[in-house]
Amino acid sequence: NGVLTPVVVRGNDGDGYEMVSGHRRLHASRLAGLKKIPAFVRELSDDEATIVMVDSNIQREELLPSEKAFALKMKLEAMKRQGQRTDLTSAQNERRLEAADVVGESLGMSHAQVRRYIRLTELIPELLDLVDKKRLQFTCAVDISYFDKTIQKWLNEYIRENVVIKPIQIV
Repeated sequence: NGVLTPVVVRGNDGDGYEMVSGHRRLHASRLAGLKKIPAFVRELSDDEATIVMVDSNIQREELLPSEKAFALKMKLEAMKRQGQRTDLTSAQNERRLEAADVVGESLGMSHAQVRRYIRLTELIPELLDLVDKKRLQFTCAVDISYFDKTIQKWLNEYIRENVVIKPIQIV
């Protein structure tokens, strides 16, 4: 059936285009021998392009926790750089909405869950790898992310030397 969802591109400084989202679709199309694919050409700032890219990638089913964490962090930072948003304020006695609320709402997540994922970006790579491999529980990893990097290294050494992880047997 070809490419069902168009890719998103934006003009670059030259006379070409920069791929914003759809890198995998483009690659698959090339492998299939397609010469043309459908594309939406959009005028996007760098921050807008980041948001579109993250929204596109976060929909993937096989997304690792680390990939989701860095994607959410990129989107949140891009939204914050876009400036003060007047649509985030609420009534005087209600909690003021944060950018994390908007990010979470667009993805069906609470702002707290968005913040927890972003905390994973504070882990040392070795511990983040354990989260991706499901050898370190998500909530435990979030708690560890508040520790200094030196303590995280000690924890990683302790886990590596003392924690026996039994392989799961599928029957």
